[in-house]
Amino acid sequence: MIKKLSILALVIIAIVLIFNTIVMPLYVKHASLVQVPTVTGLTFLDAKKVLENAGLDVKQGDIRYDEAKPIGMVLDQNPPSGETVKKGRRVYLTLCGGEQLVEVPRLVGKTERDARFTLEQRNLQVGEIVKKFTTEQPEDFVISQIIQPGSKVKKSTKIDLIISNGALLGDLIIPDVIGKKLNDAKKIIEDRKLKVGKITYQPSDQEQGTVIDQYPKKDKSAKENTPVELFVAKKKTEKEKAFDVEGDIEQGNNREHNKDNGDKVKTETDKSKNKPDAQNPKDKSEKPKEKVPEKTENKEKTKDKTDKTKEKQEKK
Repeated sequence: MIKKLSILALVIIAIVLIFNTIVMPLYVKHASLVQVPTVTGLTFLDAKKVLENAGLDVKQGDIRYDEAKPIGMVLDQNPPSGETVKKGRRVYLTLCGGEQLVEVPRLVGKTERDARFTLEQRNLQVGEIVKKFTTEQPEDFVISQIIQPGSKVKKSTKIDLIISNGALLGDLIIPDVIGKKLNDAKKIIEDRKLKVGKITYQPSDQEQGTVIDQYPKKDKSAKENTPVELFVAKKKTEKEKAFDVEGDIEQGNNREHNKDNGDKVKTETDKSKNKPDAQNPKDKSEKPKEKVPEKTENKEKTKDKTDKTKEKQEKK
């Protein structure tokens, strides 16, 4: 009886050991594995619910900019869908940031030209420009910008600027006469209680007698009788038209350079021809004429004068 009880106890112990060491670990391991569901195309909140219901943890990952997809949509997931992982595994989601935004640069203190260049580099544009008379910044420098530096905006956004128009010199405003006929420009200037300054005629393709530039520029402040210089178009000469053709200037310079070199070579050749040749007998026989010394000539002249004086005395 005791022997049977001992055998039964050993069998029970063996069954318990097998259950604990083999069966239970296999059961637990199988129960702790889950398959990652597909969440791409969902919003972040919806994807989070699906993953948490599957016993997984959710973490927001990178932002990818795609203006064709709505902001917040899940574009990618890691681990990918269908992969078997342990329960509680963290899943990283890549979200759509929509259209990529651009940071607005600081433009105050820059010239209008530099401000345009800075905005173009960031795929932004210059919007409306307002000129203001002030001593806060030098003329043509940016005083302020409507969208503040550091703001995030879409590409091609227009940034309005307020630009210094210089100090207020007077109550009058310089009119814009560029493109006007000279007589019309004169009348406009004089009607504004200003006067016409120096008129300079410049070759131009514009119609003859048209104002092509002015100084001071338009919209500047001025006092009464301030002179406005005008630059007026005149017809180009044939020579000027020829030089407008691309490459004519360079070719002309090359021709002049070659001509100068040719003249130089020619001159040196002529000098060589006129120089006596030591090997030529003819050149050896020809000797330069000897000059009469100046002292001898002076003596002869003095002697002639003395002889004439003696002759006059003898006659007397």
